[in-house]
Amino acid sequence: MAPKAIYIHIPFCSSICGYCDFCKLLYNKKLAFSYLEALKREMSTYEIGEIETIYIGGGTPTCLTDDEFEYLLKLVYPYHKIDDEFTVEANPESLSDAKLDLMKKYGVNRLSMGLESSDESLLSLMGRKHSLEQVKDAVERARKIGITNINLDLIYGFPNETIETLNKDIDALLSFKTPHLSTYSLTIEKGCAFFNKGYKEANEDILGDMYEAILSRLREAGYERYEVSNFAKDGFESKHNKVYWKDEEYFGFGLGASGFVDGIRYQNTKGITSYINGKYRLEEEKIEKEDDISYFLVTNLRMKDGFSLNDFKKRFGEDFLALKPNYKKVIDSGLAILENGNFKPTDKGILLLDRILLELI
Repeated sequence: MAPKAIYIHIPFCSSICGYCDFCKLLYNKKLAFSYLEALKREMSTYEIGEIETIYIGGGTPTCLTDDEFEYLLKLVYPYHKIDDEFTVEANPESLSDAKLDLMKKYGVNRLSMGLESSDESLLSLMGRKHSLEQVKDAVERARKIGITNINLDLIYGFPNETIETLNKDIDALLSFKTPHLSTYSLTIEKGCAFFNKGYKEANEDILGDMYEAILSRLREAGYERYEVSNFAKDGFESKHNKVYWKDEEYFGFGLGASGFVDGIRYQNTKGITSYINGKYRLEEEKIEKEDDISYFLVTNLRMKDGFSLNDFKKRFGEDFLALKPNYKKVIDSGLAILENGNFKPTDKGILLLDRILLELI
């Protein structure tokens, strides 16, 4: 089946956050248009059929100039359908009225923004350039023009962060009443500014307590946790991200983007000069069946609904219960259940996903 999802990576940012290990670089006007032209050329090398979800991420897509941003949206627009999910990531401080008008004009119907924290000291530590008031203003202006499907991100687990600070952040997050929320524990990867400064990730006990606080508060507010880090009101789960979690194929375009097409997983170059010169792919891997099953389990078991036994058999030609008899140990340990033809993790299992995977992979 041909991929029905497109991811496009815009690597430019007006500033670099201390925790970020994504493929990014400071905005450079000379590079930006050359990059967009290279993006157009890369997309033209694929046969793109009917698309159901489009996601433009980064980096910071909204740090582009209005002309560059419109060029990008025009490039994507031919693949847009009335009933698809078309998401753009934005930073509050660069989400101008002009950018919102362009989103509306070209069919963007979902917005994802980083709140990250409501605490000024934590925002400063991260290198974020927005305030809580700017987030409020951006959400209000987006709603005013009709983009109401909005996600806000929160990061937790910073050095010296307390449960009290976290609860204030949760209060702020809930105050916006957006239909989708994403919460991520701080990870510090080699090469990011936090790593270079010697910052350490919080220990598992602290992160566990924080995660439980988030889960409890968000459920109480009417949000369903449908994936480890993602919460939504009814009908507002991210269709695009579920493509990844269901381990379905998708197109990935842009610097450092990954994709999964025709059974091949690929990773694009992270070198901006190479990319502009048309050397898009860095590496690719034809997935063998055993590895494909492992990928499938790693991603699908992040979701509360797990996966359908019928879907597993259709994809792999195998009966999951016969192929992985250790599923019984997982169920006996209270980490998963069989329900309505689905193998799915319990609340405990989502917290201890590694234990499930050790038994099944």
